[in-house]
Formats: sequence, structure tokens, C-alpha cells
Amino acid sequence: MKHIRPVPDQAQHSIDIGVLLALADPCLTEEGAEELRRTMTEHATGIDWSWLLDQGSRHRVLPLMGYNIKTFRLYWAESGEDLMPNHWVYTSVYEGNRLRNEALAKELAALLRSFNDSGIPYAVRKGLLLAERFYPDLGTRRVSDFDILVTAADARALAAPLQELGYVQGVLHADARIRPYQRSTEAFWRLHVNNALPYVKKTTEPGLAAFIVDLCLSVLPGRESRTVGSEEFLARSVPATTCGVPTRALGPADELLDLCQHLYKEADTSFYIASSQDIALSKFIDVVRALRDADEATLTAFVDRAHHYDVARNVYFALVHTAELYPGTVPGWVEERLRPEDLSYLDEYGNLEGNVRTWQHGFLQRAFDNRRVERMEGGSSVPLR
Repeated sequence: MKHIRPVPDQAQHSIDIGVLLALADPCLTEEGAEELRRTMTEHATGIDWSWLLDQGSRHRVLPLMGYNIKTFRLYWAESGEDLMPNHWVYTSVYEGNRLRNEALAKELAALLRSFNDSGIPYAVRKGLLLAERFYPDLGTRRVSDFDILVTAADARALAAPLQELGYVQGVLHADARIRPYQRSTEAFWRLHVNNALPYVKKTTEPGLAAFIVDLCLSVLPGRESRTVGSEEFLARSVPATTCGVPTRALGPADELLDLCQHLYKEADTSFYIASSQDIALSKFIDVVRALRDADEATLTAFVDRAHHYDVARNVYFALVHTAELYPGTVPGWVEERLRPEDLSYLDEYGNLEGNVRTWQHGFLQRAFDNRRVERMEGGSSVPLR
């Protein structure tokens, strides 16, 4: 992952963006850290640290930045002088996230043992699985919930082991009570969402109000998920170990497809845009790391399946923007084989919802625009209560 480079659409924050990308590199080396230190020293008076703090939070990479700052002592210049103000904020976020993820890992281990005992086929997605495989330390990746791929029938069967562990399908409110979803919400999700409504369990662990289990019924979106469930992907799953427990994960080609599809879904959907979750460096980093581990056979299968499942357009969206942020990480032949004839959709959103609108600015400009939500037309139609 290349470090420091200007971003033309964000001239005001060109150096800041380069520093952000470098600080949020999970593969940062001593050599790369020294290059970054020199750049930070050269531009010491011009770096907008409050903007970097805000963007690190928005892009869900603050713990990773804190880890690199601590590991490579990037708060000091070569002369020994302080290089960045309030560096303790970043390192404290990393330390806090590590405690948070340790609590999540302990809970996920208990869940996976229960799922294994049930004999129900499943595969772990994203989250702690990637934190353990792709990142230098468990505390460097921000994890929100436990993503589990199952069939629609087995999602109902998993209700029993989840309830035995204290999980309830409902919403945690400000009064600390978990209330059932409204019937209208249940009906909407059954018809339009390729996930079961989340299961929740209250906790007092550091940095957590609740543990959340998200049962995914298909890797594919919208209409594709209606015709192709999770069965094919589960049949191709591979053995894995997550949080010390033997389990199953998506095969390498399917995992890359899943990460790209997930990135596109959240970038395109009004619900995620309205909550500022549509564009996050953390998701692009996951794609870069998966690409880095993929051999030619994996990439060929990945491209073939994107066409087979009719999601090449969605996958191309993820890859072309990954290449904008991290040049050289996407093989040219992969990008070329997935490239659709019409590229106008790259600056659109609402395709998956059937309410297409167009952004007024290019991807790189809106990726780092903290007023992006204000520029969205219309709100979200996905009920969560």
C-alpha cells in the first residue's frame, strides 16, 4: 500500500490525505514510517491535525493510526521534538479498541462453539476474522458486530442457540431496554434486505453497549439474493480458526467478492450514506489486503463469479475506487475484465433501492468531504425500529 501522494480533488488537504493514508496502512514498515516522519516534519506547520482526527474517525481507521503512531514513535521528529499534537488521543483509541476487541473475541468464541455444537452450516464473515488475518494487531481494526453467513432456513434454526446465550432479536434503546422490532420493520426486511434482523445482547464490556449478531442470508444483493442464497457459498467455504475456535470461512475468491459487494452496497445505499458509513477507508483496506493475498487462480475465479452472479458492475465499482485510493493494488487485467461499457453509475447512488441520484462531485472529493451527508438528496427508506 503506497503512502504519500497528492489527491487532486482535495487540494486544500492534499498532504493531510497522504498522511492519513500512510498512518492507516496496516502493512507500514520501518522504511515507510521514516518516509512518513520526514514528510510530517517537512509540513509540520501545514498539517491540519483536527481534520485528520475527524477523518480517521469517519473512516474507521483511528485505532490503526494509533497503533502505527505508537509502534513507530511517529509523535517525535528525528530531532526529538514533538511532531504531532495530542498524539495520546490516537494511541488511547487504539488501546481502548484493543480491549473492546478482546471482549468481542471472547464473546464470538462462545458463539462459534455453540454454532459448532448445533451442527448448522455457517461461515464467519469480515469483522474479527479479518482483524486476525489482515491486520498487525487485534486492536487495529474497528469491529461493529458478528457477521455470520447462513441459509434462510438455518437462520431460524440458529435462534435457539442464540437465545440460550442471551440474545434477543430487537433494538437496544436509550433506557437500556431491548424492544422487539415493529411488524412493519420485520415485513420490510423480509422483502428487501438480505439479512435477518439483528440479534442483540446487552453488555458492560469496555466500549460496548451490546453484542450484535448479524445473520447474512446471501452474499449477493437485492434481486440476486432472491435467486442465489448462501448455499453455494457455504459449499465452497474453507476451514478457518477464529478467536481460537475451529470454524468455516468463505473461500478466497468468494471472500473477495463478498468484500467488494459489501463495499458497493454501502456506498450506494441511502441508509449508509445518511449515517456516514458509505465510504470508509477501512473497507477499502480490507479489499486491498484480500487482493494482496490472492493468487492468479483466485483472481480468475473471482472475476468469473462476478460475471456469473451478474454483479461485475458492483465489483468494478469497488475495485476502480480502490485503485484511485491505492494505485497499483488492483491488477490491470482484473479491472479490464470487469469494466462495464457504461461508467456513469460510478457517480450515482440509490441503484440498489431503485431511486437513482447523481453526486455532484467525483469520488475522491466526496470520500473526504465531511459534509457529504448534507449533499445527499432524500433520506433512507430502511426501517430499523
